[in-house]
Amino acid sequence: MTDFSRFSLEGQTAIITGGSGGIGRGCARAFAKAGANLVIASVPPEEIPPAIAEVEALGVQAIGVTVDVSNAAQVSEMVKQSMQRFGRIDILANVAGGSYSRSDYTPKFTRGPLLELSEADFMGAFEVNVKGAYLCAKAIVPIMKSQGKGVIINIGSTAGLGNPTSHDMAAYAAAKAAVMSLTVNMAHQWGPEIRVNCIAPGVINTPRVGTDTRDFGSAAKRIAVGRVGVADDIGGVALFLASDAASFVNGTIIQAHGGA
Repeated sequence: MTDFSRFSLEGQTAIITGGSGGIGRGCARAFAKAGANLVIASVPPEEIPPAIAEVEALGVQAIGVTVDVSNAAQVSEMVKQSMQRFGRIDILANVAGGSYSRSDYTPKFTRGPLLELSEADFMGAFEVNVKGAYLCAKAIVPIMKSQGKGVIINIGSTAGLGNPTSHDMAAYAAAKAAVMSLTVNMAHQWGPEIRVNCIAPGVINTPRVGTDTRDFGSAAKRIAVGRVGVADDIGGVALFLASDAASFVNGTIIQAHGGA
């Protein structure tokens, strides 16, 4: 019989920022199926209960925390509530971020050509993508160190790998490049107890807001597997990285783009 015990997360606790939708929810499902208890840390607050119900139906325990990850005080409260409920934090998945403002609870910014961006719009991409990942990791690493073990998974993007992007995505691409560079430095500073890796998704069909639309049919024609990705595709990679099956995988960026 095949032994999948190294993929088990039984008895562990995972915090997933941005865990109520899109890639975050895909990670939540994957971790829950592997037995981890979950902290769904996200905004807006009304989107959290359905995510909690979904993972609890898989047999694990979960709590929800409304948090703007670019706010250090809110991040500290998230960690406090997580420890009060579960007493340990084994996995941090830094999923929260994006290329535009998704909620009234997070910093406001828009995207556009570089010469048309305001300073606030340019730096807003860094607030939600880079600063958020940094603040969450900084708050949780001492706990992981005291436990003697921990895993951090950052979400980058193939847009941050130096490839040209659409004309309005340059600030987002630069921010995700920073997340991926930060990943390598985190891994070297916080090992050997803590492993830090990054997933760089390609085109993923997740819920969109406002006027943001994509031609997924056209995108699929450029991808070797013949389709765009879905949230569970990234969740599967995240589960591998969170588990002991990836115990020798550290400080790396895994591209998940279907052969784009």
